[in-house]
Amino acid sequence: MKGLGRNFWLFTLGRLVSLIGSGVQALAIPLYILDLTGSGVMMGTFSVVTMLPRILFGPIAGVLGDRFNRKYIMIYMDFARGAAIILMAYLSNVGVLNLSLLFVFQLVISTFDISFDPATSAMLPDIIEEHKLLKGNSILGAVNSVSYIVGPALGGVLYGLFGIEIVFIINGTSFILSAISEIFIVYQQTTKKTRVSVKSVFVDIVEGIGYLKKIDGLMMVLMFAMVSNFLSTPIFTIVFPFFARTVVGFSSEQYGFLQSGWVFGVLFGNILIGTVLVNKKQGKLFAGGLVTETVLNFLLAALFFPYFTSLFGGPSWLFFAALGIPIVVMGVFNAFVNTPLQTLFHRIVPTSHRSRVFSVISILAQIATPLGSAVFGFAVDRLPVHYLVLISCIGNAILTIVFLAKGMSRLFEVRPGKHGGDSYDNAEEVA
Repeated sequence: MKGLGRNFWLFTLGRLVSLIGSGVQALAIPLYILDLTGSGVMMGTFSVVTMLPRILFGPIAGVLGDRFNRKYIMIYMDFARGAAIILMAYLSNVGVLNLSLLFVFQLVISTFDISFDPATSAMLPDIIEEHKLLKGNSILGAVNSVSYIVGPALGGVLYGLFGIEIVFIINGTSFILSAISEIFIVYQQTTKKTRVSVKSVFVDIVEGIGYLKKIDGLMMVLMFAMVSNFLSTPIFTIVFPFFARTVVGFSSEQYGFLQSGWVFGVLFGNILIGTVLVNKKQGKLFAGGLVTETVLNFLLAALFFPYFTSLFGGPSWLFFAALGIPIVVMGVFNAFVNTPLQTLFHRIVPTSHRSRVFSVISILAQIATPLGSAVFGFAVDRLPVHYLVLISCIGNAILTIVFLAKGMSRLFEVRPGKHGGDSYDNAEEVA
């Protein structure tokens, strides 16, 4: 960890604090909606509301991240999110926060999120050296994982004991503390300052998409991510909480610990990448992670069937352990997929294009997720949840086999200058 620098650790500290708060809220809100309505459709609607700003405003956010100071974007968006969430706490306290207002606030906060994310992702390679990116990403991934271990576990306990208001207070405060830490980052804008117009935004978005097309195989990776997220994300955001709370009857505390278990696995996986596996070929890590995740998906899916729910005694700690172990191991191998991929994106995209390219990557990877949330949210009220999980597993298995058969893990072996875009050396000159 030596040599990553003060800026990196200030950056990471801000992420740690704000993500703990976000983890608390991300766990509590689906439970709050489920407790209010008992409806999978409402949970699906909330998920769609959360994702829509990313799809609609993501390209614009990416352009702004390449034209304005990324540090200031991070600070302003953290203060804005903190203020909005503390206002939600106040409205909850006076008894006027209803489901409609919750959805409106989520639209606003998600818009702030998508304004923050491309600038943050693009800024990291500007504050650490290229040969330290894998270690930096693994440390950042580990820190993020710690946040989402503590956050959901704390969220389950706090929501169960004190309700939604204290959850909002903690999350809002965490964003304000994050903004304060970011003020002390020493950062000079590395991109060209130009005036923003409708035409310039459109041109920059087209340039970002055009740059992606120059990178051999990247569009195939994004298509894979798009379909995989359509099939998988609603399982964890809608089907699993519905199963845990409504079908099995786990407490909010138990559900929070289960959510934390997956991220504990991601944490351990990132520690392995940053230490034992730091010299391992990233393409092999990526492919091995995908295959193992696919196998574990089927093991976890089996536990959703009524036979095993009954066998393990419903909301017992034995069933909690039976679910928790494969969830933790899946998290380990998920890190083997996501951290090398994030490092690849940082390595091959120059800073002059980074925010807009990252926003386009994020949009393409997640553009089908709102549709998946709507479909699974509708289905969870009408079909047994074990069938929905099994369908997701089969679809992902077919997708993974086709993807790896195309030899896509070889994308990690190609040097940036061979993609037909700006070479890495040119990117260094810009930075």
